[in-house]
Formats: sequence, C-alpha cells, structure tokens
Amino acid sequence: MPRRPRNLYDGIYHLAAHGSDSRYLFVSDRDREDFLDRLSTIWQKFELALLSYVLLGNHYHVLVRIPDARLSRALQRLHTEYSRWHNRRHGRSAHLFRAHAMTQEITSDAQLVAACRYLARNPVGAGLVDDPLDWPWSSARAHARLERPRIPLAEGDLRAAFGGGGGWRERYRARIQMADGVATGSDPPAWPSGPLA
Repeated sequence: MPRRPRNLYDGIYHLAAHGSDSRYLFVSDRDREDFLDRLSTIWQKFELALLSYVLLGNHYHVLVRIPDARLSRALQRLHTEYSRWHNRRHGRSAHLFRAHAMTQEITSDAQLVAACRYLARNPVGAGLVDDPLDWPWSSARAHARLERPRIPLAEGDLRAAFGGGGGWRERYRARIQMADGVATGSDPPAWPSGPLA
C-alpha cells in the first residue's frame, strides 16, 4: 500500500535530505552550484521562501516557509531533476536520494534561532571548518553580510527571530559562532523527526 502524503501546512519547516546509502550528493563545487541553481528556480516556481541552507557532502538542510502542502511536489521535482543531472555527469544510475526527506515544523522564534545555528554549525560538526562562517556552501556568510547571497533568501523571519532592527545580523553571527557545549536553550530535537512523503 503506498504511503499517504504527509500534510504540511502554512509555516516554517526544517528540511533535511540525505544521499541513498550515504552516497555523496555533492562530489564537486560544480555539483553544489547546480543544486543551488535548481533549488532557487524550483522554490521560486512553487512560491516557497528559502530562509537558510547548508550543503554538506552526503546531505543538505534548508529552512523554508511554505504557504500550503506544495513542498512535496517541489521536493520531488528538485530531487528528480538534480538526480538525473548528477547521474549523467558522474556516470551513475542508482537512486541518489533516500526515499524520504526529513521535516520538522518550526513553531517559535526560539526554535528558528536554534535551527539557524544548527544549519550553520553543521560543517563545524563534520570537521570541515572551525568557524561556520568559513564554509562557503551555506547561507551563513550572506546572513552575516560577509558576502552577497548566491541565491535569493527570504530573511524577514530570521530578522524577527534575531530581535529585528539593524543589529540582527550581528546577533545571528554571535549565535552561530557560539562554541558547542555552551547552553543554547532551545536547540532542535534530534533528527529525524519524520518522513515527508
């Protein structure tokens, strides 16, 4: 019996997708560039607001605001298009992504701040960099205004969650650079929280 689609409603969601059998989604910077181009184009087509993202080797995370249940269709298109391109480029044919992405609803500013920190610090936890602002395949540098965004970002929710005003980017930067082990008060629950059909 096929899995019924998961109903996701208007709101902000933390989404993570992994490579099948720990397979690398991104072998090179060109792979990451192509993925971000497709993400941007498809998110705009489906009218989804991209708040934040990070690309690692075998997985990625995004924070997205959705108006209704259209995220499933957008993800299916993104994963299908990128998988076809990736497999042609690297001479492969197996499934690239695990069957289901993982989603978690963000229901408060505290959760959004914690999720932003979680995304930005992923490359630190993976041993790729010591400072989250040194990882080029994340929106963290754009949020901290160290570079222009690679793709369009909707920052209104982040601005509000980090206290608004002109100093929100400095507060964002301080929060993501906070060393692990320091109490954060509201880090997100352990992954995974559930599949997205």
